[in-house]
Formats: sequence, C-alpha cells, structure tokens
Amino acid sequence: MASSTTPQILLTGATGFIGGTILDHFINSKSPALSGASISVLLRGEDRVAKITSAYGSRVKPILYKDIDDIDAIVASAAQHDVVINTTVGFHPASIQAAVRGLAQRKAATGRDVWLVSTSGTSNFSDTPISKKWVEPENQEFDDAKDDIYGYEKDREVREGPYHQRTAELGAIDLAIELGVKSIIINSPTIYGRGTGLFNKTSVQVPALVRAVLELKKGVVLGDGKGVWDHVHVEDLADLYLLVVERIIAQGGEGVPSGKKGIIFSGNGRHQWLDVAQGVADAAFAEGLIPSNKVESITLAEGRKYMMDGQAPEEIIEKAFISNSRTVSSVARSLGWKPTRGEEAWKQGFVEEVKAELEKNKS
Repeated sequence: MASSTTPQILLTGATGFIGGTILDHFINSKSPALSGASISVLLRGEDRVAKITSAYGSRVKPILYKDIDDIDAIVASAAQHDVVINTTVGFHPASIQAAVRGLAQRKAATGRDVWLVSTSGTSNFSDTPISKKWVEPENQEFDDAKDDIYGYEKDREVREGPYHQRTAELGAIDLAIELGVKSIIINSPTIYGRGTGLFNKTSVQVPALVRAVLELKKGVVLGDGKGVWDHVHVEDLADLYLLVVERIIAQGGEGVPSGKKGIIFSGNGRHQWLDVAQGVADAAFAEGLIPSNKVESITLAEGRKYMMDGQAPEEIIEKAFISNSRTVSSVARSLGWKPTRGEEAWKQGFVEEVKAELEKNKS
C-alpha cells in the first residue's frame, strides 16, 4: 500500500462481539500504522451513530445503512476504502461479496492493492458424530500452514453438500480472486471472554450452554460430550485482526497469505465439550443457581430448544456444540501473533458468562 496515502479502513459489525472488540483495540492501539489510519464503520440506526461518536469522536467515521441486505450501500462504502474488515454474520454471502465488489472498484480507481479481512468459523471443519452425515478420521487436525484448506473445503462442499458459512467463505474467496482483490479469512473456533466494544459483549457457544443450564436448573452436555474443539479469547482474536491489518498497511501485506492460501485459524487452546459443560455447571452451582454440579446428557432437539431458543437447525447445533473440529493456527503465529490469555482465562470465562447471564436477567 502506497506510503504517501493514508489507508482507508472500513469495519463492518462494529456493534457486534468481535467487531466491537476490534474497534476498541484499534482506537487504543499504540501501533504507528494503526494510530495514523482512518477507520469507518457501517452502522444501523442514528442511536448507534450517536453512541459511537460520543465514545470515539473523530477517530471513527460512521456510515449509515439499512442492514446487511443493503447491498448497494455496502458496495458504495467498500469502494471508498482500501481494507474492509468484515465481522458481520459469516452466513450471508451477498453482503461479503458486496464488500469484494466495492473493493474491486477501489482498486480500479486507485491502482493500489485492496484487501478483504473477513470472518468465518471452524464449524466449517466439524464432523457430525450423531447424524454421521460427515465422519472424519479419528483425531483429524487441520494446519493452515501445511494443509490445503481451500481444497478441503471445496471438496467437502461437493461431497457433503453446502454449509452456508463455508459456502459464503468460498464464494468471497473465489470472487476476490476473479476481481483481483486480496482476501484473508480468519476461521475462529469457540470465542470466549467479555467483549470490550460498546454494544454486544457476549459470544455464542458458552453463553448458549449457560442459558440452557439456568433454564433446566441442571448441568447439561449434548450427547456424550467427547467432541474436541479449539478456543480463543476475543481480545486475543482482535489483536490478530489488527496484526493482519497493520501488516497490510505498514508492509503492503508482506507475508500475509491471500486467496486460496488465505484461510487461517485463530485457536489458542483446546477443550472437550464435557469440560465446558462441567465448567459451566460448577460456576452455576457456586452461584447457588442449580442444586448440583452434576452434568446430564441432553439430545440435539433439547439443545436446539434450550440453547438456541429453537432458532437454529439441528445441523448447526450438532456442528457447533458436540462435534470435533481441531485446527492449528500456524500462520497467525508466523505473522507474529502472541496471544496472552490461556487456560486460567478460559476457566474464568465460565464464571464470567454465568454472572453476565444473571445480570442480563436482572435488567
């Protein structure tokens, strides 16, 4: 990226868990590359604009749009920026591709490289231990530096059938290659910790289990709980996004993989689902919310009802709460990512989520 120009950055999902934390870390970054950069955010609603402006002042430029289906607005906004950090829902192909199309317009206008830094998840690699729709070899592990992740996902889309998060990811990559846009997709596992943004401070998986425990008044786990996943603290994850953006701004993206090589992981720890269930049960029991910390098995149908309020299909429940998905984040570490929150923070996260759910219920 030309050093004589101030790179323009657009962030989507700034009111969300990941995006809000990225924005907070961006504002507080001591990096010369980031502190000198401009950042815009796509927002819904004047009230959100007012809250962002009140907190961050002129460092952040709000852009109003209707929602993620406002494709024309996304294209137009992306066309005014050199880097788009996309943290809105990863299950929405049209909005992600709109960002790519806008970036392509920016490249045509400036002649500079443009980048999509987008968000996906490691449920793309999950097996399905109950339905047996997709079975992986035992202890299957994916390393983003050694394995052909793009090729695997392409093949699985054909053999298993479309999975909308994976479909959206691959569609964005393929369109970016076609239009000459550089793309890096960060596939995250279970994200934990409290967000530091102004709006949503809560993740999905662990809080969903907390809600089920509080409603059923007992510790629960889906199936046998033997599935193994990775996890990452939301603040460590935000640091990874900003490390990538800093590398793009300060070094023209040197060493940052893109396109078919640009699918990377962000795990910084590994858990078995039974351990998560026990951690939540212990935290709820310590607060006097359930009579015992014993964990009992529930079905996929019960998980759908009590963990996701019936709002997600059982396929999603199976892939996100009971499956195996082991990944190795070699590329992030080769770029200099040094996550600092380990096992102690992971275990403390169960306590934090139980307390947060209690506070939400009170309010």
